[in-house]
Amino acid sequence: MQARLILIRHGKSVWNAQNRFTGWVDVPLAADGWEEAAQAGRLLADRAFDVAFTSHLQRAITTLQVVLRENRSGRTPIFLPAEGTLPRESYRPGANEFPVYLHVTALAERHYGDLQGLNKDEVLARHGEAQFKQWRRGYDTPPPNGESLKDTCERVRPYFEQHIRPELAAGKQVLISAHGNSLRALTKDLESISDADIMGLEIPTGVPIAYDLEVTPETIDIRSKSILA
Repeated sequence: MQARLILIRHGKSVWNAQNRFTGWVDVPLAADGWEEAAQAGRLLADRAFDVAFTSHLQRAITTLQVVLRENRSGRTPIFLPAEGTLPRESYRPGANEFPVYLHVTALAERHYGDLQGLNKDEVLARHGEAQFKQWRRGYDTPPPNGESLKDTCERVRPYFEQHIRPELAAGKQVLISAHGNSLRALTKDLESISDADIMGLEIPTGVPIAYDLEVTPETIDIRSKSILA
């Protein structure tokens, strides 16, 4: 079955602009982030989405809302609690409606533990480049009292398999608004990126990434990938 998956990292947040580790701290979009989200919405304006998902953090929710505000497909988003908290049969979309699942904690940013709120340049100066890189971009090295990317993968993967993959297997166009590391986790599995190579993957803020997929019960094959900018 052919399907399309659109990933978008939230627009630039206030702490992105201040070069601080954010993690699960619920900071809002910066002014630049609002514009990034609006531009992403304009790029996606004619796409008729079938379902959308976002995390519980306001920067991802706001980005998704701004993107959908720009949409001209004629379809109406219906905002619902995260999948798994509301029986699917309790909502049956109308012909021109589609569900938007909010507050999916599995799609949240990687928890940066004791680094949350700290300036990245100051952490680099205090701990050195090697440790900084492992904490920030390494696969299985968590910061103190935080998550590694491996930990993030282990919460993103089951949610994707249980709730998002079935939508793709049904041939739907799926939109996910999430975070740099939760999208790195998803991309790692989708593109079969190695533990070592994932360190080099950066997900830009506010830029839609579109995958055209061929989905079977056993496999997901990428037919094409495009960065919309």
